[in-house]
Amino acid sequence: MSIEPEDLARTALVRMIRGRRYRLAGPTDARFSDIMANAFRVAYRQQGAEPSLLIFSGPGHDPEAAGRAAAEWAAANWRPNAVQRKVRPGVVVVQVAPGSQLKPAGALQGVPVTAAIWAVDSASGRTQTAGRPSGAPPARELKRAAAALMNGLPAPSLGELDLAEREVMRLRTVRIAPLVTGCLAISLVFYGLRYGLTAFSGVFTWSALLSSGGSAAVGVSPGVALGGLAADVLLLAGIGLGLGVLLNVRGLAFAAPGFSSPSPRVRTATWVGYGAVMVALALVLQMALPDVVARQNRSAAHAEGMHVTATTDDDGSEAAVLLGGDLTVDLSSWPAAEWQGVEFRSSNPAVLEMQPAAPWTKAPTALFDAVGVGTARVDATSADGRFTFELRVSVIRG
Repeated sequence: MSIEPEDLARTALVRMIRGRRYRLAGPTDARFSDIMANAFRVAYRQQGAEPSLLIFSGPGHDPEAAGRAAAEWAAANWRPNAVQRKVRPGVVVVQVAPGSQLKPAGALQGVPVTAAIWAVDSASGRTQTAGRPSGAPPARELKRAAAALMNGLPAPSLGELDLAEREVMRLRTVRIAPLVTGCLAISLVFYGLRYGLTAFSGVFTWSALLSSGGSAAVGVSPGVALGGLAADVLLLAGIGLGLGVLLNVRGLAFAAPGFSSPSPRVRTATWVGYGAVMVALALVLQMALPDVVARQNRSAAHAEGMHVTATTDDDGSEAAVLLGGDLTVDLSSWPAAEWQGVEFRSSNPAVLEMQPAAPWTKAPTALFDAVGVGTARVDATSADGRFTFELRVSVIRG
């Protein structure tokens, strides 16, 4: 199966017109007569700082001559003015022909504006998109069109091409006032500074905890860590989308679903929904998520306070045990020769009650139950009196 040049042009242009706001030039358009001598389709986009010419050249045409003529025309007609102080035109010539007739793809040299030739082998569908002129459309759209035609998908009709252009030319019924746009942009910038930086650092923090398995060490479950990571990523993506639409980065304002609708009702509903989602994400990150983390930390601390262990390193210090919990005193780091006959005592059995030692236990350990609120002291002495241990214990309510 081979690709017809006109089919490729229609397939690529339907998406490029909608996404990049190209206009189609008629075959008798006197402005592009020098270009049309070596082309069968010409599209142009003249808004903004990077206007662009997109030219489709077929078998028997000279794409280099078309590119040079287009570059000369762009340099002569797209100049800086009082409104647009900087203008960087670009030219892309797409040559569609059998492999034996293709010119080498790449940037054109010696032309007044940036220009390049992109080549499509009509027999195999292979595309070469070397060079990236100013304002050039995404090369992936050309590759997608070639792949679709090679897979047997039909090319759009002329009516679909005309409909796409009329949709782009249709003016919005209600134009957003520049003051409103400016206020929204400023609000998004402040929102981004307030929450975006926090979310950006949060992505790295949650990712590190998940990858190292350290979420449990800080008292957070993997599910909560994954939820925090997802909320931070969505918040960053939302801030980027809002700024991209308001500032029309790479034509996003005319391509994003809902935001680019010709219906003011749909646009308003989209912005309201966007704002609601962003506020909800901010509430999740600032209120809900910290509350969940705090509760999990309290649960971890409560579990830790129910079963407390003290060793010789804690001699002379203090410990807290929750009422109903227990305290294990482990003095096995004393020399083994001193293990026999070690005596444990609780100064206040009504607060800290010692349990009988297991008969098979050789190491000097003792278990105390926290049976009442108050303070007590745990003492231990070796048989010869050479080693002693003292721990002050507070039993508190959970």
